[in-house]
Amino acid sequence: LCRLKSIDQLRYCPPGEWGKLLGLDRVPEVGTLREKLTYLAAQDQAPAWNMALSQDWMQELPAGTAAFCVDGHVRVYRGDQTPLPRHYVPRQKLCLRATTDYWVNALDGRPFFLINKAVDPGLLQVLEQDIIPQLKADAPHQPTPEALQQHPGLHRFTVVFDREGYS
Repeated sequence: LCRLKSIDQLRYCPPGEWGKLLGLDRVPEVGTLREKLTYLAAQDQAPAWNMALSQDWMQELPAGTAAFCVDGHVRVYRGDQTPLPRHYVPRQKLCLRATTDYWVNALDGRPFFLINKAVDPGLLQVLEQDIIPQLKADAPHQPTPEALQQHPGLHRFTVVFDREGYS
């Protein structure tokens, strides 16, 4: 977030300034911060919190402007703990072990949610199986099913994507 690659780098930063970013008077010591993060990660509530944040951010969209951008990105895996399939990585022009992340954003770039696929079925299948059902459930200001039947030109939301999703 602020160009710190690890928690240990907080040891060399002023604690008062970092505390202001966290809403505290001082940032906790590195050991304490590690314990808190371990405790929070053990609760397994990160996906639920992520979904709640996503729904809150979607509610901030003005009525009638429900448009979502979907984009896929290949993320190279450099570890050796998980045997991932190989993906073509355009940046390196090689097939490397990687996963594919599909980001769903607002038109201004605000992220709503992320879908990660170790085995990439392609944007079209991810749209049909994962993204559209989640948007149907979470997107705000959708017309009722009766309104959709009465007005054939009415739509729930708009999804914008690149040529990979065209079919």
